Amino acid sequence: MGGVRTRGFVLAALVIAGMSAVGAHSAPRERVAFGTAISVMSTPYYVMANAGLLTKRGLDAELRLFNSGQEVAKALAAGDLTFGDSAVNNFQAAIQAGLDVVAFMVLPMGEGGSRNNDRPLAIVASGESGVRKPEDLRGKTVGLSLGGSAELYLRAVLERVGLSADRDVRMVQVLPTNAVQALRSRQVDAISGWEPFPTQILREVPGSVLVVRGGGYFNYISFALARRSTFQSRRDLVKKYIEAASEAMWMVRRDRRQAAQAAATWMPGVGLEVLVDSLGNVPFDPRITEYTRIAWDTSYRFLSRYGRLKGPVPMQGYVDTTLLNEVVREHPEWFSDLQPARLLQLRIR
Repeated sequence: MGGVRTRGFVLAALVIAGMSAVGAHSAPRERVAFGTAISVMSTPYYVMANAGLLTKRGLDAELRLFNSGQEVAKALAAGDLTFGDSAVNNFQAAIQAGLDVVAFMVLPMGEGGSRNNDRPLAIVASGESGVRKPEDLRGKTVGLSLGGSAELYLRAVLERVGLSADRDVRMVQVLPTNAVQALRSRQVDAISGWEPFPTQILREVPGSVLVVRGGGYFNYISFALARRSTFQSRRDLVKKYIEAASEAMWMVRRDRRQAAQAAATWMPGVGLEVLVDSLGNVPFDPRITEYTRIAWDTSYRFLSRYGRLKGPVPMQGYVDTTLLNEVVREHPEWFSDLQPARLLQLRIR
């Protein structure tokens, strides 16, 4: 599939497996493929891979990287992935389109202890564009990943200052990995995107300015997904995945620089200091809480207003928290640093 990138995790898994089974015949490890879009927000995946957190749970795991969440969803639907992820807005649209998947934790990023879920999103502009605040975007060309969270964030920011993304700006497709070059070469006046690319632009494009970051405009969380058949028949496998991902998110929160070093092995075009700084703008909280429900409800109302959804999309039937809440109870050490919040109790039928 186009856009897929894999690295040496399978080799690393085999090395670790061999070290743990010296002098003995170990049982064959179950193979799983998990995927995400290339981003600093995906750092828990890089940590899972580099630290062998799935390997130590008896799995032969392969991490696959894609250019967008839409590509991840297609791979999951095609059976090319055991586990994928999706931003809440894309997940809701996929449900209405008939994709039969289940969300079982927040991954790779989200904030379960507050309403502030859009800190990873930002709009940055070139110095020559004259854009210093959202109102200045009128008549400008904005590069972004069309149809995704970056577009919805831009729409929300413009709406708050009385502008329309359809009428007052020109939106053009720019892959996140091309954002720095697009702004540097003046192909666009501004970029709407997610970390680490806004931070990278601010560090690497002389004169570039931060127009807006976060701000409570848009609820931006991602869910880990499995096909419904996998979730129902392999709850043991799903729980191992939740354990590994929760441990990885805790490791990212505990040591940002070490997490950035893991990310650097998968994002070689981004400098280490950019990764360290950008990780500070991303919340890594795997819990599904009362604030997750607020983000869910706000998202479908927002999408409905722009014609992306035909109406409400219920969490019930598509989100299951039973295994996640078991892991929260069994491993409090991975969650004790997070803001208190009421966990949702959701079970698919």
